[in-house]
Amino acid sequence: MPCSIRERAVSVRPRRDKNREKDVMAPKPVHPRAVRFHGLFGMSFVHQHMMVDHRWTPNSLTEQFKGMTDLLTRRVVFKRHELKTNRQRYVRENKRLKLQCRDGRAKLQKILIGDNTHKIRNFLINHKDMQRLYQKMPIHMVVDNINQRTFVLRKERDRLEFRLDQLKKHYKDLLLQRAVLQNRIKYQNEFVLEEELKSRVFLKKIENSNVRLKAIKTINNTYKKMIQVLLHDEIFYEPILRSLSADMEDQANFIKHILFLGMPAIAKFKELNDEYRQLEDKSRKNLQMKLQMLSTLKKPAGSIVPVQAKTKEEMLPTTNLKRYVRETQSMLVLKTELKSIEKIIKEVKFVTLCSQAKEIYPRMKSQVDNNEKLHRMIENDMLAHEMLETKMKCASVLKGVLVNNLSEEEINRLERIKDLRKMLKKDEEFEAETLKHLKNRADAYVLLRVSIWNLVEILRHVDRQPKMIRSQYPNSYLKLPLLKFEMLNMRAVAPEIFEENNNSTNQLTTLCIW
Repeated sequence: MPCSIRERAVSVRPRRDKNREKDVMAPKPVHPRAVRFHGLFGMSFVHQHMMVDHRWTPNSLTEQFKGMTDLLTRRVVFKRHELKTNRQRYVRENKRLKLQCRDGRAKLQKILIGDNTHKIRNFLINHKDMQRLYQKMPIHMVVDNINQRTFVLRKERDRLEFRLDQLKKHYKDLLLQRAVLQNRIKYQNEFVLEEELKSRVFLKKIENSNVRLKAIKTINNTYKKMIQVLLHDEIFYEPILRSLSADMEDQANFIKHILFLGMPAIAKFKELNDEYRQLEDKSRKNLQMKLQMLSTLKKPAGSIVPVQAKTKEEMLPTTNLKRYVRETQSMLVLKTELKSIEKIIKEVKFVTLCSQAKEIYPRMKSQVDNNEKLHRMIENDMLAHEMLETKMKCASVLKGVLVNNLSEEEINRLERIKDLRKMLKKDEEFEAETLKHLKNRADAYVLLRVSIWNLVEILRHVDRQPKMIRSQYPNSYLKLPLLKFEMLNMRAVAPEIFEENNNSTNQLTTLCIW
């Protein structure tokens, strides 16, 4: 048989029986492929991979597919055992299901037809009328009948419970409103305790601290997850960074090499250009002299027209030694984007009155809190204003009553008012004298305080090591040993805060002086 017919006959697939069940796990059928189209032994692939061997024979393909034939034979045996096992399992499952159906049918017949009087009496032991009513009825029908009879009652109970909850909520709101009104009536003339104000401030600070703590925990967990992901992926970063750094070094070397090769040529071109200009100037001068000589021969001496020299030519772009160093298009796009972003940040800083960009978010956040506090203050002031108006109305009414009342109590009240006015006048005079006394001696106190502070500042470093100022890093990841850029910048450190306690300043001065 020719080779082409044998290969075509081998590649023909046999017909499959469509009635048999398809096995999903079965491997696809494997057939020998023609040599010229083979992925391993094809001539194009063989020449490409340099795997040519002159000792190859047609038996090589037979040996190649012998192992595949053994594999398919073992697969057929395995499939036969698997079908047998599945058939036995299906038989056992069929027996178990038939047994369950028979038992269930017997239980159902017992429930429908059997005598359930004793069970019903036990279930309804506290309801004699229901025992007599349902004694000859199946249990499932008893349950359905009871549900149907009590449906309206259960629905009414749910409605009443919901109405009860509504009334309780309304009653609670009315009680709270009544308590608020009673507190306003009771404490309208009382001062708010300082401890109460401090407690409110502390409670608000605690709430804010809890919110900040939750936010910090969330941010910390997020950063931990990010660090975990980065640590997990760090094995991929090193070769990528190494290849990028190598590419950058290659590009830099290429640019340096190009500049190195181009510099001598540029210098030589510049030298030749200068020489050409010198020769051009000489030739121009020589031509001008010749023209002058010809003009003197043709015209009188007074009509000599000087030939204007040409303007100095502009420098050629090739004389620029760094014409190869230029920016890429992506860098220009990034610069424009950076300018637009800086413009937006500048406008936001101008609107929020911030000197730095990092102060924008805290300023806006604090402004929101301040707005909320201002709204609460406005509401409280409105309530106080309404209360003050009611007091003024009551006072006007009482004033009209008291003006026309000249009893003994009214006379005593007027005398008491005169005495209080005299006492108030004396207190005001004493306060004015005290303020005048303090103003006369305030400058001396200020000079004394400033001189003591200067003395403390001078004596602060006596018998003490100089204070070392270290840079504070926001986290441990930025504290790198080889990137200490702060050593290159000298900064002035702010002085220490002045001590406001007089006892401590006096103690420090006495210790350092004596």
